[in-house]
Amino acid sequence: MNPITELLSRIECYCAARGISESTFGLYVVNDGKFVARVRAGGSMTLKTFERVEAALASDPGGQPPGPPGTS
Repeated sequence: MNPITELLSRIECYCAARGISESTFGLYVVNDGKFVARVRAGGSMTLKTFERVEAALASDPGGQPPGPPGTS
């Protein structure tokens, strides 16, 4: 499994476990509601974006999606 496929799988599991859509995840994590769809369609991302997604997946804030950008 390549790293992007693995990342998409982890995002799917994260969203399913929390009852949020992938667009909500993208909006909260990278301020882009179409992020997951774009990556799934073959789009790329910067290392900084990859690190932000990894950090969000690792943080697991008590079953709640991460807050909107700019909030604590």
